[in-house]
Formats: sequence, structure tokens, C-alpha cells
Amino acid sequence: MKILRQNKACSCFPCHKGLEDCTFCYCPFYPCLNKKRGEYIFLQKTSRRIWSCKDCSWIHKKSIVDKIFKLVRESNINPDKRK
Repeated sequence: MKILRQNKACSCFPCHKGLEDCTFCYCPFYPCLNKKRGEYIFLQKTSRRIWSCKDCSWIHKKSIVDKIFKLVRESNINPDKRK
């Protein structure tokens, strides 16, 4: 799999300050509920609380993306060969 790194054609680019990597456009760990990375906010439009990670750029760091892909490769997970 080729890692795109940055998709400058995206209408949301850049979504975060210090953006290094766009491989995970949406965080696979959402909502992480880590209070160092985000917080619950209240949306008046929907009258609901949602998890906001607008100030988190952790998943957009090259080193983190590389670690996640390494873990996936090492785990030998192959979705095409599930029983």
C-alpha cells in the first residue's frame, strides 16, 4: 500500500496545524476519549455532545502512521482471508 502522506487536493486541507500525513483522514481511534488529545463539546445545532479532536494532530504524524502500519503488517491481519 502506498502512503499518500498529504492530499493537497482535499477540500479540508490542511485540517490541522503541523500536518505531516493524511493517510488517516479520519482517525481510526475516534473517539479516543483521551483528555490530552480532545474534549467533549456541545453542538447547539444538534443539541448533542460530541468528541472534538480539532487540536489533536497525533494521527497526522509520519512516525505514528508508520508505527500503525508496522503493527498491522506484523499482526498478519489479512481481511481478504477471514473465515
